[in-house]
Amino acid sequence: MKIKKLQGLVAAAHTAFNDDGSVNYDVIPKQAEMLIKQKVTGVYVSGTTGEGVHCSTEERKRVFAEWTKAAKGKLFLIAHVGSLSLPDTQELARYAQEIGMDATSIVPPCFFRPGSIQGLIDYINEALKYAQKLPFYYYHTSMSGVTFDMEAFLKAADGKIKNLAGIKFNYPDLYMYQRCLRALGGKYDITWGIDEWFAGAVALGAKSAIGSTYNYSAGIYYKIWDAVKKGDLKTSEKYMKKVCDIVDILVEFGGVAAGKAMCAVHGVDLGTVRVPLKPLTKEQKADIVNRLKKIGYK
Repeated sequence: MKIKKLQGLVAAAHTAFNDDGSVNYDVIPKQAEMLIKQKVTGVYVSGTTGEGVHCSTEERKRVFAEWTKAAKGKLFLIAHVGSLSLPDTQELARYAQEIGMDATSIVPPCFFRPGSIQGLIDYINEALKYAQKLPFYYYHTSMSGVTFDMEAFLKAADGKIKNLAGIKFNYPDLYMYQRCLRALGGKYDITWGIDEWFAGAVALGAKSAIGSTYNYSAGIYYKIWDAVKKGDLKTSEKYMKKVCDIVDILVEFGGVAAGKAMCAVHGVDLGTVRVPLKPLTKEQKADIVNRLKKIGYK
């Protein structure tokens, strides 16, 4: 498989929920429009930010379908298909390929985990047995508890995972990230995944990044990207401070729920979150929007 490397920002999309906890599929076209206006190049669907593990297989399949209807050919559509159940993962991957999404991705099982790199390779091949035509991005994150060296993984998986395109690198190790960028002559697509370390990753050679805050602040990151490329560290530092201010708000108000509130700045209401995540009150949501304005967010 010829690897087409991603360029630019890929937003890790939220899944909207109604007050009764059901998925609000109707808002997906508005989400797509919001991303396209910000010049985001792709969308990562049903991942961590999208609360994929909190959704049923049928809900996730419909979310895939609605994103395909709203954004096929306009955004690069990556379907996160990982789950604790192997049959569910296989069905999600099969369906993503059937409806024409552009790639799949998997967070490995986080309870009974693969015990070795070879075990991880075997699991991925079994999980993707019905989606061999789509490029695959392994999701490397400390949240999974699977912490193998990713350069070693790429070397071991080369030619063994036939549709391996690269890694969604959500791991706080820029040394490992650099080694993955260079591995096998730079063959694989290693897309950065920690928003608050964005400038450092770009300086080291990142050509794409997948993250949650690109849903509502992509313009800030493109300014950082341009500044780093020009060697304008003063401007890069200025806008990275805004990024850190935004992440500070996310941390204070609970991550995913706060990110949904921030999308309201673009007029997109993504509703609540599913337990065990904690919903925000109307007052908290208004406070988040006001604090964004105070830090000069536009």
